[in-house]
Amino acid sequence: MNQLPNCYRCGNQPCTCKDGITLYHADCRDVLPLLEAGSVRLIWTDPPYGHGNQGGDLQAARVRDGVKGARVRACKTILNDAGDGWERLMLGWLAMAVRVLAADCCCCCCCCCGGGPKPTFARVAQWMDTDLEFFHAVVWDKSGRGNGMGWRFRRNYEFVMVAHRRGGKLAWSENSRAVPNILRVQPEANILHPTTKPLALVRQFTEWTTRDGDLVLDPFAGSGTTGRACKDLGRKAILIEIEERYCEIAANRLRQEVLF
Repeated sequence: MNQLPNCYRCGNQPCTCKDGITLYHADCRDVLPLLEAGSVRLIWTDPPYGHGNQGGDLQAARVRDGVKGARVRACKTILNDAGDGWERLMLGWLAMAVRVLAADCCCCCCCCCGGGPKPTFARVAQWMDTDLEFFHAVVWDKSGRGNGMGWRFRRNYEFVMVAHRRGGKLAWSENSRAVPNILRVQPEANILHPTTKPLALVRQFTEWTTRDGDLVLDPFAGSGTTGRACKDLGRKAILIEIEERYCEIAANRLRQEVLF
């Protein structure tokens, strides 16, 4: 790809969406090299976690065995979600992210919890610290939903890995503001996407790290939660999603009026 695709929402290039939120149906590794250098204040994204979206674990077994209450939607296939393909994807987009981020910025990457057969969370932190400067691992406490899934230690949280550009500092909307590094936010049902993140969670990070008119980038936009948060808060956004079915869902969500 040697030029940006047309915006999925308005069909134009450059995008003419009046809310300043552009949606690209593409692989983020094709789009990131074409974005303006230093233009992005915040990357908020929820990439594949690298475990085949619960393939072979307790959740998948419950669905397979028809257990009442098993979350079928949460076991849908996600592209590039396992093996070498996932590792290449992660290393590729993180390396490209450095160029588009402003000197003082924030990169928030959702990541699995501390459990599982491989220390995926540690690998993501190390990869982020290779091209960026790792800052913090914020805990999203999901216990409002119940006791979580799993054996012995039940999965009840996920990480949001936070980094910024080397030589810069973490973007922050109000210097006097300090927030806890454990956030209890009620999960949302996986209706629009198999790994839906709560709108409230995305809004919090966006409010903390950006100001009115700042540009937010989501390379793995899914059902458009980041775009929805940006529209509500008056931020501009670039959303990139590889699967067209989720682009359509995101476009529909962005047609709604601003939420308060």
